[in-house]
Amino acid sequence: MAFDFVVQRLQIGDVILVGETEATVTRDIERTDSGVRVTLRVEGSSEDVVKEWPLDEMVTVVRGP
Repeated sequence: MAFDFVVQRLQIGDVILVGETEATVTRDIERTDSGVRVTLRVEGSSEDVVKEWPLDEMVTVVRGP
């Protein structure tokens, strides 16, 4: 089941779509006055990737924690 919500609501363990690839939130979300920084692990990779979004950006979550 997939649903959209604002990026600042992400939590550790959420699986989101980045393009057409699934990525898991692996660390606490860093929130600022203007944006959100999320550490992700892309499916099939052993390295983390940091992605930044402006506040109120919508993301698609395919699984929650």
